[in-house]
Amino acid sequence: MTKEIECLCMECGISNCLLEDDITLEDPSAVDSKIIDSLLVCEQCGGRLMLVGKAEDEPFYRLK
Repeated sequence: MTKEIECLCMECGISNCLLEDDITLEDPSAVDSKIIDSLLVCEQCGGRLMLVGKAEDEPFYRLK
């Protein structure tokens, strides 16, 4: 079963939900920054996306 992952646009701040299987990280070894590969972009403005977490979970940026 594929789950949705919440991604935040670094340009406009809109949340985008993508299927987990479609997501590839630009640098999988980076701990703090989870930037999505440049092939996937924001549906609203075309900006770069950052992985936030599972769509149903409380995002990590709200917990810091």
